[in-house]
Amino acid sequence: MSKIQTNTIQHTANGAAVFTLPTTDGTNGQVLKTNGSGTLSFGADQGGKILQVVSGSVQVAASQGFSSDAFVDTGLSASITPSSSSSKVFVTGYLTWRFEMSQNGNAQWNFAITDGSNNILDATTNDLDGYEQDDAGSVMGRKHPISFLHSPNTTNSFTYKMRMNAKNSQYSANLIVQKNGTANNISRIILMEVAA
Repeated sequence: MSKIQTNTIQHTANGAAVFTLPTTDGTNGQVLKTNGSGTLSFGADQGGKILQVVSGSVQVAASQGFSSDAFVDTGLSASITPSSSSSKVFVTGYLTWRFEMSQNGNAQWNFAITDGSNNILDATTNDLDGYEQDDAGSVMGRKHPISFLHSPNTTNSFTYKMRMNAKNSQYSANLIVQKNGTANNISRIILMEVAA
């Protein structure tokens, strides 16, 4: 049986880079990588891969009366334990909500992704970052999309929550999530650990 023995390789084109081969084999699943200076080595093929997925859902109704600067829990949350502190977490899903006001008028409200200690992560803290109704009607509802990439910088369990803020309203009103607590009004959150 024939074999080729060499410690470097180079393309036949003039001026092509010379690559130094590793002296030992890698482990199962590893790939050959360059350090950008011609030295090749075996390493994990992880960049950009989804390492784990965690999901959560809730269909228990929660509500908040208007004219409040405080964010309150919607009941939607999930926790993930990253395998590396350099990993990112992609947070996605939707929050089912309904706005009810006693009569037509102006109102502003918004939602925010927070950590387990209620620190806002996606900066949705003012009226312009949320929803507004301007004398259009007294009842409306839909699904608020969740799409947020975060760097938790930890290998400890990290909790993500959706919170709501019924900022202000011209008339008596309520912001309701998971209205009636039925399967048709469920909210969902999905956490995906993405390798750095």
